[in-house]
Amino acid sequence: MRLAIIDIGSNSMRLVIYEIINKSYKIIGQLKHSVRLGEDMKQGMLKKNKILYSLDVIKDFNRYLKSKNVDTIVPIATEAIRKAKNKDDFLIPAEKILDKKIKILEGQEEAYYDYFAVINTIDLSDFLMIDIGGSSTEIGLVKNKTLVESISLAFGSITLTEKFDLKNNPENSKPMDSYLKKIYTNIPWIDKAYKLPIVGIGGSVRTLSKIDRYRKDQATLIAHNYSLNKHDVKVVDSMVKSYLKGSKKRIYGLHRDREDIFVGSLAAITVLMKQLNNFKIFVSNCGVREGILFEEMFGDKIVEDVLEFSLNNIINLHMYKDYEGKDLFKIVEPLYNNLSNVFPILQGNWKVLKSASYLFDLGTSINYFQRDRNTFYSILNSPINGLSQKQILMAASTASVFSAHDILKEFFNKKMLGRKDLKVIEMLGILLKLGEAINLGVSGETFVRKIDIVDTNINIYCKTKHNPNFKLKEINNYKSRFRYLYKLNLNVIF
Repeated sequence: MRLAIIDIGSNSMRLVIYEIINKSYKIIGQLKHSVRLGEDMKQGMLKKNKILYSLDVIKDFNRYLKSKNVDTIVPIATEAIRKAKNKDDFLIPAEKILDKKIKILEGQEEAYYDYFAVINTIDLSDFLMIDIGGSSTEIGLVKNKTLVESISLAFGSITLTEKFDLKNNPENSKPMDSYLKKIYTNIPWIDKAYKLPIVGIGGSVRTLSKIDRYRKDQATLIAHNYSLNKHDVKVVDSMVKSYLKGSKKRIYGLHRDREDIFVGSLAAITVLMKQLNNFKIFVSNCGVREGILFEEMFGDKIVEDVLEFSLNNIINLHMYKDYEGKDLFKIVEPLYNNLSNVFPILQGNWKVLKSASYLFDLGTSINYFQRDRNTFYSILNSPINGLSQKQILMAASTASVFSAHDILKEFFNKKMLGRKDLKVIEMLGILLKLGEAINLGVSGETFVRKIDIVDTNINIYCKTKHNPNFKLKEINNYKSRFRYLYKLNLNVIF
């Protein structure tokens, strides 16, 4: 089925179309327009020119929807519409254009959908989440993967900009910081989030991550699950203030249509981190829209394993029937478990190896004859939830290390990978190649029964349903490389 969600926010309006296939999903279309409905709302009234422009956007969305054969349309609106006295001036004609009722979300509903999106896409159990919109900010406390507290606050990037005249006085930060601190202090449960990681949601948080990735020469990495520490946020804050003073000409990652309202959003983050002594903020690309999507797919149940679900999602959407990635992991996992006891350098990379194994041949979906190089870039740009950006890079590298040395040099030169990382990638990569040789492309045929590491030998006892001669021949190709990396003689016994 195809699900379309229209998100009518205070700053922007966005249409996203998802295709859902057997509990897997992908985005097949998206439109976004900066509207700023929540700007200049005197006496709580939407401005007429904003309403007219927003209705033009709805007409554009409707034309696009009709071209995509969408099954279900879910239009939602948030704070600007929620508080507007003349909301019907927009809602009535908009609903007529769409032939669909627009649901106005309450603040608590926004917080719930934010939570439901994050808990299904980021592998954290306890955290504080903050969604900074144009006219409101939702904050929620999550403990043991359950939303235990939430609140909607009546400030956002647009309202802070207007309240403290940040367009004309961008350095007017002290009274704004005091204002934000007072609001946070009055949240009765906020101290329960002391030192917990923060998960940030919304365009301003994504902008924060983009600026930081550009300054670190890591702009090629995806934003979701990207993390910044306290120092990173402080550096970005200093860069933005220098830019607004005119002493810095440009900030890569800060778009023109957001720079005037970014100061307020950044203050909302820095004050919160300082007050709660939070050391790290994670960036979520998923928010209310994805929360609605997951509710459509799962009801109120959360996925048991974030990483497993996202890997299966990629496989189900892009790979062929009888693809053997999962079977490959069943072979290499016991190798990793045994070897990591002997080689501590490998420890902590189980998720990397699992992801590389599951997606080891992802590049065949583009071009079989360039599959290794395509696999690297496909994994690097895949929505693999539950991994950090570095782990995704290492998984991509592990899956293609013996044919992508030139690519890896680029990331080594950018200081995203160190010499130790390159060593680990090679050690994991040879396990993957050995697993492929043992499996030899046929799922469910071969199993690892036992592994012994004795003196300078590793003995891998396997069981297979057919003659293993061709498997042994393939395995021989990797014995010398394995000996070089592990200082062990490789013996595979069928």
